[in-house]
Amino acid sequence: MFVIAAVTMAMIAILSAFNGIEGLVQNLFGTLDADLAVIPVSGEVIPNELSEIISEHPGVANYSAVIESEAIIRGNGITQICSVLGVDSQYGDVSEIEGAIIEGVWGKSFLNEQCICLGYGIRSEIGVRSDSLEPPLISLGAPIRGKRLSRHRDKAFRTLPALACGTFSVNAEIDTRYVIAPLQLARELFDRPNEVSRFEIRVSEGWTSKMLVEDADFLKALGPNVKLRTRAEKHKFITQTNRAEKLATFVILSFILVVAAFNILASLTMLLIDKRDDLEVFKALGMRGRDLELTFSMQGLAINIIGGVIGAILGIAIVVGQDSYGWLTLEGSVVPSYPVKLALIDVVGTLAVVIGIGGLGSAAMVRFLIRRL
Repeated sequence: MFVIAAVTMAMIAILSAFNGIEGLVQNLFGTLDADLAVIPVSGEVIPNELSEIISEHPGVANYSAVIESEAIIRGNGITQICSVLGVDSQYGDVSEIEGAIIEGVWGKSFLNEQCICLGYGIRSEIGVRSDSLEPPLISLGAPIRGKRLSRHRDKAFRTLPALACGTFSVNAEIDTRYVIAPLQLARELFDRPNEVSRFEIRVSEGWTSKMLVEDADFLKALGPNVKLRTRAEKHKFITQTNRAEKLATFVILSFILVVAAFNILASLTMLLIDKRDDLEVFKALGMRGRDLELTFSMQGLAINIIGGVIGAILGIAIVVGQDSYGWLTLEGSVVPSYPVKLALIDVVGTLAVVIGIGGLGSAAMVRFLIRRL
């Protein structure tokens, strides 16, 4: 019983840890993303006129126009490649960028159209300090469309001055890649006056991303050249990898549970051998073989159920305690304690495996032994 309880507790705790990691990864990589995005089916840009159609849909609470493309940032004598994210003033209403600002200002609070917000990694690489009062001067450069670099060299780039007015930090990958700039500055830099890379959408209350994706009228109004992409679809690879690891862990722990179940079967076997003479007496008194099988099967099933319930209670208590009090801390990490998230399907699935393996295994073994004896 104690072995069953220990394995059940471990399964619930470990599966909840995978849920917590998945949620953490989605939050970290989804900081710059909204619930939904309108993106081109092919190519890099879509017309800005689609904003009128998006704004009229009742399922859209807020939306933001975004231009994203590669550029070169220069500052303090250092040159680095980055991805410029040109956003409008509504970007903070559709994303979680506000919580990622660690210094200075961004977007809504840009002091002027030359202000940009650097990722922490980029800021460290070029060696500047973002300051909203006296921001350092840097520059952004991007290739001019239609000009070949091999023929025009320096004239093939459009360079604009910019001020490092803020710094954000999400994770190492994003911090060393992105720069957030005003939409107008990005349009001028990339020469996209009437185009955007995508529209980020925050879904209205009572609506879901799935409902918008499945809204045929909305898709028809947007046209065949664009499609809707959810946040989960954008980070599909990360999510699928985490879930595959979770499934593999569940299978491995289930095998450990099978080993634990064999201990119970061994105990029942010894009990049946010890009670062999008593079985003969019961048979002589008229007790049927089916009743004998049921008696010992119920004993094995009861051991598994009681052990599973105790383990589930302990596992849930550990997960709730970690989530509330953060017993297991992570020094120097983006979160103060190890993330966990309890899911009902994990608890039900674990108990189903415990009771299923234990119950069916016990019944089959008892039936076999009683017929042999």
